[in-house]
Amino acid sequence: MKGPLVSIIIPNYNHSPYLKQRIDSVLEQLFQDFELIILDDCSTDDSRSIIDKYSSSNKISQIIFNEYNSGSTFLQWKKGFFLAKGKYIWIAESDDYADTSFLEKLVPLLEDNPDCNIAFSESYAIDEYNNILPDDWDRNKGLKSSVSEFDGKAFVRARMLFNNSIYNASMALFRKAALTYIDDRFMDFKYCGDWYFWNKVCFQGSVIRYNEKLNYFRQHAQKVTPKAEAEGKRFIEGKYVIEDMVEVLNLTPIQKKVIVGRLMKYIVSFKHFKTRELKNDIIEDVAGYLGYGRSSIFIYELDKILNFSRLDIKKSRYL
Repeated sequence: MKGPLVSIIIPNYNHSPYLKQRIDSVLEQLFQDFELIILDDCSTDDSRSIIDKYSSSNKISQIIFNEYNSGSTFLQWKKGFFLAKGKYIWIAESDDYADTSFLEKLVPLLEDNPDCNIAFSESYAIDEYNNILPDDWDRNKGLKSSVSEFDGKAFVRARMLFNNSIYNASMALFRKAALTYIDDRFMDFKYCGDWYFWNKVCFQGSVIRYNEKLNYFRQHAQKVTPKAEAEGKRFIEGKYVIEDMVEVLNLTPIQKKVIVGRLMKYIVSFKHFKTRELKNDIIEDVAGYLGYGRSSIFIYELDKILNFSRLDIKKSRYL
């Protein structure tokens, strides 16, 4: 029996206010060759009652309610990967939603380009009431083409060294076969596992970006991100991701120093740490691990002007 072309994984924890819209936006996709896997990580709100209402849908292949909270969305990702039968996987986060044409537009990009392991769209940032926010993280203004294709390593070098440009799992569709070559280290992270994971997918082939906003990335008070950032997890874990990229891309010491300078600048300017002492501890931790301290900020700023590292910082921001 032929399996579905796409496996859609919804990992949920306490997102009941947004869950119906999320599930409906999946089931209403114009492209219908998919299975839906819903994984609830022992939610304490009324998520279960909402999910149960969809149990009779013939598009849902698995509904699993954890007896205990795993404490990690990335452990839920791994569980979903094991259950997925499709050629492609879409991790549809439970507090986001998608345009009904999301799969219709992204699936052909992977089908027609066998060397491509991941295709992703741009995203709107929205609030808890579905209002579109002014934040625009895509930085692709002025592009005339609807599709941009990159060599995977070139994409990581240009768009992933300083920030995770695949900043929301819901915006991406990737080839399941890529999982064969990805280790489980992403599950060790609490905050930066997606950054590490997408890098590993990108390294294996080409990357395609669909230059249209087909995804709605929700910002709300219950998100894990603000708390994790206040505790410095972006920087504590980010240093390991940066070190891995430096090694895989075989970057020079001066290129590494420029990258660390960007990270250091972000840490120094970040205003949401719980305490000043924590901020100082993280600066010391990152400098000790990566080998460069605050002085690297000057190198980063100078490189933006002179480009002596050949990282093309200004150009890469708008690829």
